[in-house]
Amino acid sequence: AMLAAKSIRKSGGDFKVIYGVEAYFVNDLIGAVTGNSQNSTSDTFIVFDVETTGLSAANDRLTEIGAVKVVNGEIKESFNIFVNPERPIPQKITELTSITDEMVKDAPKEEEAVRQFLEFSGEDAVYVAHNANFDISFIKSACGRHNIAFDPTFIDTVVMARALMKDLRNYKLDTVAKGLSLGDFHHHRACDDADILARIFLRFLEMLPSECKSVSQINTALTGSDVKRLPSRHQIILVRNAAGLKNLYKLISASHLEYYYKKPLIPKTLLNKHRDGLLLGSACEAGELYDAIKLGRPWGELLNIAGYYDYLEIQPIANNMFLVDEGIVNDENQIREFNKTVVRLGEKLKKPVVATCDVHFLDKDDAVFRSILQAGQGFKDADRATPLYLRTTDEMLKEFEYLGKEKAYEVVVTNTNKIADMIDGDILPIPDGNFPPSIDGADDTLKNTTMNRAREIYGDPLPEIVEKRLEKELGSIINNGFSVMYVTAQELVADSEAHGYLVGSRGSVGSSLVASMAGISEVNPMAPHYVCPKCKYSEFFTDGSVGSGFDLPEKKCP
Repeated sequence: AMLAAKSIRKSGGDFKVIYGVEAYFVNDLIGAVTGNSQNSTSDTFIVFDVETTGLSAANDRLTEIGAVKVVNGEIKESFNIFVNPERPIPQKITELTSITDEMVKDAPKEEEAVRQFLEFSGEDAVYVAHNANFDISFIKSACGRHNIAFDPTFIDTVVMARALMKDLRNYKLDTVAKGLSLGDFHHHRACDDADILARIFLRFLEMLPSECKSVSQINTALTGSDVKRLPSRHQIILVRNAAGLKNLYKLISASHLEYYYKKPLIPKTLLNKHRDGLLLGSACEAGELYDAIKLGRPWGELLNIAGYYDYLEIQPIANNMFLVDEGIVNDENQIREFNKTVVRLGEKLKKPVVATCDVHFLDKDDAVFRSILQAGQGFKDADRATPLYLRTTDEMLKEFEYLGKEKAYEVVVTNTNKIADMIDGDILPIPDGNFPPSIDGADDTLKNTTMNRAREIYGDPLPEIVEKRLEKELGSIINNGFSVMYVTAQELVADSEAHGYLVGSRGSVGSSLVASMAGISEVNPMAPHYVCPKCKYSEFFTDGSVGSGFDLPEKKCP
């Protein structure tokens, strides 16, 4: 890409390469506790679980709430209620939870069920759930639909498990329960999940440091979670300037050398440290922002996530139609609503929203190649021809016309150019010129080493043919700043040979007498000749009559 851009500019064209990466981003700053409760660890906790008709708190509904009240380190009472979702329960959900339409048809509706749950919980309780954002978001969404105040402090036992049980292969509820030897239970029923989770949570409290006496101290006490075990999300990182290029290289190196687990991971703490000169985009549906919107997270949480990024992304509807096919969202209109939510977030935070293609291939017909690659990797949906091709400006304007003509132009044209204009045009991933290391006195070292060795072989004064050749080579090497390269090579070869590793050097270095005299190469490039190891007498054959010094017969020194 760099060479192509150089070639285009050299011929009078104008072409800017925007360098960057689609990263696997890991938010390692998520604490177990969300909220500001000052309760002690012996106060009241409501350990709960919900069952639902699907994964989206905004679009799906509750079918069951199960809870256990923990006070002063003991389980005191339990709560369980079915909820009528006022819609059919999908078959795959019934298979997972064993909850049928028949079981919930006479149950309280959402508002009544949630009010009963909150009455059981009490006002000052801290809530506890496994993957708490999911369960809390369903309760919050239900409360929002019925104007019920609900802004609790809550604890996520998944985060606690990652910090306290680092040897587990995963942190699913049944895996954690088994790791603590708590026995079997009916997984995916809220009442049973809440009961086992209460016992898990009590064990976790015992495993905390003794000085951890309050809820507010739990996050600090849970240090050292393994980044490699945290979920990753997609993220776009663009290089804005030279400082950003250096920082991106640091991030890429660390992601492969220190944080590699199936994928090269970039932790948020590391990204924050090396963010200067970079632009962060919220990425595709696999990014943390789109994922939060898809799961119906509260508006305040969406603002918090979106606020971390420099620009927000929306993509064509067809890119995400697999969400409809898999039953995660209802229809393509809902995908449009997700994009509209991103636009509203951008307007609220005054951040540019950019329409991107998520390009995986150039032309629409090239989708078949991606399908072949995906099939080879074991993707079950490899035959789904997702149109991730490079669309034209007109195609993108038509795609986003549901935002209105002005807004479509803003996200397709105005903001894409705004991002491009924020990026320096002279960034080179490989800079022009040579950048040899610096070794003090390299010129003198090379000259002295070479001449001393030559005198040991040929005597002092040197034969004219040898002296002229060395002076010519040394002049070219030293005057062009290459002494350091020869000294470096000499030290490497000497060190290798000192440890018993023979080094053979050939190519352009093999034609250099300096390299031979410096000990870099065993090849002597001079014309075939005799030299006496005792008196240093020499005879050179410069007329071409001898092809190689090895062809000369043995001869006594005259």
